[in-house]
Amino acid sequence: MNTKILELLGTGASLGGVALSQKVLGAAWQRITGNPPPARNPDPEETWTDIIIWSLITGLVGTILKVAISRQIAKMQARPKVASQSEV
Repeated sequence: MNTKILELLGTGASLGGVALSQKVLGAAWQRITGNPPPARNPDPEETWTDIIIWSLITGLVGTILKVAISRQIAKMQARPKVASQSEV
């Protein structure tokens, strides 16, 4: 497959994976704590502990997803091309 197409596919998969993980983590946070996850512009009533924990969890999951997708794309790029019947 074309390298540019694989790079675009990887970028799209990374963005989609991180967006989906944010939704899943947000729902889990709400279920566990009973409160919505800390907002980007937190109000004064949110505790620093919640903000730090939320940041660590989302950062960790997002980074793992990005690295996993990048590694998979690199594997796909490294695969040897298989000659089709028309090329033989």
